[in-house]
Amino acid sequence: MDRLACVDVPALPLQLLIRRHPDCADQPAAVLTRDAPQGEILWVNAPARRCGVLTGMSYATGLALVHDLRGVVITTGDIAEGVTTITEQLRRFTPHIEPSEDHPGVFWLDASGLQPLFTSLEHWAHRVQRHLSQSDFRGHVVVGFTRFGTYATSKIDGVTVFQDAAAEQRAARAVPLTRLDIDPELRDVLDKLGVRTVGAFVDLPAAGIRKRFGRDAHRLHRHAAGDLVLPLQPLPPAEPLTRHTDLDASETDVHRLLFLIKHDLDPLLSQLATRQEALAALEIRLRLDTSAFAPRTERVEQIRPAEPTLDARQLLNLVHLRVEGRPLPAGVTEIDLIVTPARASREQLRLFQQHAKRDLRAADRAVARIRAEFGNDAVVRACLTDGHLPEATFAWLPLAHVVRPTPTTEQTRSLVRRFFVHPRRLPSRLRHEPDGCFRDAQHGPDGWMLRGAQHGHVVHLHGPYVVSGGWWRTPVLREYYFARTRDDAWNWIYYDRHRRAWFLHGEVE
Repeated sequence: MDRLACVDVPALPLQLLIRRHPDCADQPAAVLTRDAPQGEILWVNAPARRCGVLTGMSYATGLALVHDLRGVVITTGDIAEGVTTITEQLRRFTPHIEPSEDHPGVFWLDASGLQPLFTSLEHWAHRVQRHLSQSDFRGHVVVGFTRFGTYATSKIDGVTVFQDAAAEQRAARAVPLTRLDIDPELRDVLDKLGVRTVGAFVDLPAAGIRKRFGRDAHRLHRHAAGDLVLPLQPLPPAEPLTRHTDLDASETDVHRLLFLIKHDLDPLLSQLATRQEALAALEIRLRLDTSAFAPRTERVEQIRPAEPTLDARQLLNLVHLRVEGRPLPAGVTEIDLIVTPARASREQLRLFQQHAKRDLRAADRAVARIRAEFGNDAVVRACLTDGHLPEATFAWLPLAHVVRPTPTTEQTRSLVRRFFVHPRRLPSRLRHEPDGCFRDAQHGPDGWMLRGAQHGHVVHLHGPYVVSGGWWRTPVLREYYFARTRDDAWNWIYYDRHRRAWFLHGEVE
C-alpha cells in the first residue's frame, strides 16, 4: 500500500517573522496586516499570548497590554517565498511534494519506496523534522495512508508513523476541531452542538451538512469521512536551464561578450518556448582571470525583466546596461548562463502581436532598464496609507508594472503640498518672543527670517493646527502653520513642543 506523509509547519507567518528577526523569539511579537495602530493582529507568539494579546486585536490594543510588543508585517509574497523554500528543502527526502493551497505551511509527501534509502519510515520522518529544525523551521511529521488522516494528526506535536490505516483513522477521529484550520464561525456553531472532535463531526449525517453549514463544511466532511479521495498532485521542480562556454583567450571587450552571451541565450529561449515557458530571471556567471599567478575570481550578475519574456533583444539590452555600468577588472575566461523559467502566457507565444497606441509593456521594459542600471529601488510609486502623522500618510513602494492612468476632471485647481524627506530645522525666533507662541495668529513676528534674507520675513500666518499622538512609539506634539514670506511663498512649518524647535516640513505650490 502507498504511504503518504504530511508535514505541518504551524503558524508559518509567525515562524517567518522569527527567522527574519531572531531577537523576537523570547519577546512578545505579532504578525500584522499593516504597520499601523489600527493594523489587525493575525498571529502572536507564546510570550505575547501569556500577556493577554490575542489574534483579532488591533496593534494599538496589543501595545496597551504589552508596551514592548514587536509588530511585523508578513505579506503574501513572503509566505509564498517561505513555502517555496520549505518545498525545496523537502525535496532532499522525496521528489513528490504537494504544498497545500488552502493552508500555507502544510505539505503532503510521497513516502513510498523509501525503505531502501532509510532504515525505517520512523528514521525518515525524524530526519525530515531534524532538517527543518536546522533551517529554523518547527514542523510536525506524520506518515500514514490518507490525506485528511495525516493532516489532522499532524496538528499534534512530534513525529507519528502509523502502521495500518485503522490506527490512523482512530487517531484522526480523536483530534479536536480547535486544532484544525477551519472557519471559526463553523467551529463555534459545532461547539454549541457538542461536536468538538473530528469523529463527532464525521458522525453527523452527510445529507444535512451542506444545507445547514454550507459548501465548505460539506467538502470538509467528505474529506474527513473518506468519501472524497484526491491523489497526490506533486509540484514539479522548476529546474533552471544552463549553458556553459569556455573561451580560448580572456575577453575584455563588452560588445564581444554580448555577442557570446547572445549566442548562448538564443538556444535557451528556444527551449523555453518549446516547453511553453518564458524567462523570469537570468543569472550570468563570468569567470575572471586576474593573472597567471592569482586565483580566478567569479562575477555574478542577476537580470530580471519587467515580466517573463522570450524577447532576446529586450534581455540583451538589460545585460548591456548591467555589464557596461560595471567595468570588468580582468578578462573573462568562462561564461555560465542560468535561466529561471516561468509559465508563458498565450500572448507571449504568439508570432505576431498587436500593440496599442500606448504600449504599457514598452513602459515596463523602460522601467526594467532603469532598474538594471540604477538598482531595483530606483523606480517607486506613491501609495496612500493610514497614519496619524503627516509623513506616515503615504509610502513609496517599488513599481512592478506601469498602469494606464485614470484622471478625473477637477473644476478648480488644488494647491500642492510638497513634503521634504527630512524636515529642515529653522532658525530660532526673536529672543524677546518665546518659541511656540504668537502674539497674533494672522501675523508672524516682526523680522523673523524664516528661510533667509532672499525670501524676506514672515508677513502672514495661518494656524496653529495641532497634531499630537505617536504614543505607541514616540510621543509627538506639533503645531503646524502655513507661513507666507515677503516674496509671496507659502511654507508649511511646525513647532515641535518636545524638541522646542521650529521645522520646515514642506512647501505649497
